[in-house]
Amino acid sequence: MKIYLYVTLLMLLVIPGMLPAQHVLKSELNGFRPNDVLYKQQVSYKDPGRTGENVLWDFSQLNVVNDEYELVYSTENDTIITGMEHLTHYHYTLQNDSLLLWGFDNQTTQLHDLQPELLLKFPVNYGDKSRSDFYAHGEYGNRLELEAMGTVETRADSYGMMILPSKDTLKNMLRTRTLKYIAEDNRPISDAYYEKLANPLHISPDSIRFRLQHDSVVFVVETFRWYERGYRYPVFETVRSWEQHLDSRRNHDFLATAFFYPPQEYYYLDDDEANLAVRADGISPDADPWKGLTYNFYPNPVKTGPLNIEMYLPKSANVRTQLRNSMGMIYQDTNKGYQPEGICNFQMDLSGLTLGNYILDIWLDDHLISQIIMKR
Repeated sequence: MKIYLYVTLLMLLVIPGMLPAQHVLKSELNGFRPNDVLYKQQVSYKDPGRTGENVLWDFSQLNVVNDEYELVYSTENDTIITGMEHLTHYHYTLQNDSLLLWGFDNQTTQLHDLQPELLLKFPVNYGDKSRSDFYAHGEYGNRLELEAMGTVETRADSYGMMILPSKDTLKNMLRTRTLKYIAEDNRPISDAYYEKLANPLHISPDSIRFRLQHDSVVFVVETFRWYERGYRYPVFETVRSWEQHLDSRRNHDFLATAFFYPPQEYYYLDDDEANLAVRADGISPDADPWKGLTYNFYPNPVKTGPLNIEMYLPKSANVRTQLRNSMGMIYQDTNKGYQPEGICNFQMDLSGLTLGNYILDIWLDDHLISQIIMKR
C-alpha cells in the first residue's frame, strides 16, 4: 500500500505570486522574505474557472472551514529560506531568479529534493510557462525509506477580477496554474538507504518519464494561485489532487480545498516598501466603456447540471444570450433584460443537448462575448 506522505504535506504548500501595464511577478516584489508572517483561512472549494483574459472569479459566497492558518518565513543563512506551516518546514532558494523547493521535514518525515522543483521562474508574465523534473529521497518514522520523482509545470494562464469571501473586489489579478505529476515508492529502511545518503542518485529525465508512464498509480496535484498587483504573496489559492490509474481511464479524486489570504493581513507587512509603492500608484483611468468587463463560464465541459455564467458589468446593459452550433443552428435564445452595473449571475440548462461543442454568444447592448462550451 502506498502512503502519499510527500503529496499530503505538499498539497498545503504555499508558494508565491493585471494588469494595468501588464502585471508581472518579479523576484523583488513576489519573492519570499524572512520574518514575514501570513495568515490564511481554509474555505470551501469552487471551480477555479476558465483560462484566458478578463476572467471573473466570484468567491464571495464561499464558507470558512478553518479560521486561521499561520505561515512564517525565516532563514538560517543567506541562501535558504524556510516556510513553516502545520509544524512542517519547507526549504527554498532563489537562484538566478528561479524559485526552487528543496524538500521538507517535520517530527516524523524528512524528504530532501536531490533534484529540486522549479516553482517559479521570474519574471512571470501572462502566458509564461516553466517546467522541471524533480527527485526526492528521505524517510518516515525511522523505518520507511521514501522516494518521489516527477514533473512540475507552472503557467500564468489567466488574468481578471476577483470578488473575495470578505466581499473585497480586486481588479488586477494574475493567476498561475501549477500541475505536478508524482511517482512515489516506499520500502523498509535497509543498507541501501544509507548508501543513497552517502552517494546521492541523479535520476535522468527519461527515467522519470518512464516511471510516470508505467507506474500503476501516479499522483497529480493541481494548484491555482491568484496574485494581486502590489501584494507579495497570493491572495487566494485552490488545491485539487487525484490518483491517475494506469489500468483505468477514470481518475480517483483525493482532495479539493481552497485558501483565502485576507488582503488586510498584508498591511501587517508594513515594511514591504516595494509593494506599498506599487499599490500607491493605483491604476490610470481608461476611456474604453467596457474596461473592467470580466466573466466566467463553468463547468466547461458540462457533464451534469447547468452551465453557470458570472459577469462583472462595468456599466449597465441589456443582456441577451444565444447558444448555437458551429453551423449557426440556434438552440437557445434568451433576453435577460436590463442588468445594472455590477455582478450578474445566471444559469443555462444544457441537459437536453446532445454531446458536442456549442458556441455561447452574450450581447451586452452591442458588445459581444463568445465562448465555446463543451457538452460531455
